[in-house]
Amino acid sequence: MIRMLNPETDDPRLFKLFERESKFVKVDPDYVAKRYQELIRSGIAAVFMLVGEAGEIQGGLGAIKYLDLHSGEWRATESFWYVLPAFRGGFGAMDLLLAYEKWARDQGCSMMSIIHLSDSFPEKLERLYRNRGYELVEKTYMKETGK
Repeated sequence: MIRMLNPETDDPRLFKLFERESKFVKVDPDYVAKRYQELIRSGIAAVFMLVGEAGEIQGGLGAIKYLDLHSGEWRATESFWYVLPAFRGGFGAMDLLLAYEKWARDQGCSMMSIIHLSDSFPEKLERLYRNRGYELVEKTYMKETGK
C-alpha cells in the first residue's frame, strides 16, 4: 500500500536508510524530516511511503516541485527513492514510482525527472527509466570543496 508521509508522526530514520545505497548520499534524519515537513506544508513536496499489511514502512520516495528558472514551468524531481532490501523484487518500488508520476501530473508539472546515482544499480535502473519514457538529459559531476 502507498500512503503519504505524515511528517508529524512518521519516524525520520527512514531517510537515513537511503545512505546505504550510495557513497554519494549523506543524510541527517532530523534535518531532512524537518525540511520535508516544511516543504509538504507549503505544498511543494510529497513523500510516498510503501507500507506493509502490518503497517511497517518498507520504503519511500520523496519529490519536490519547482518553477523552472528558464521557462517558468512547473517541474517535479524525485529526491530519494528507497525500498528496504527485504521488500525488493515485488511491485512496491514500481508503485512508488507510479505514485510520484501521478503526483507530478496532478500538480500541473510539465516535466518530471528522476535521479540516477552512478553507483546504485546503474544498469537495472537505466533500463527501467528508459522503459518508463525517461530520457538521459545531462550528467552531474560533483566535487567536495574541502570545507
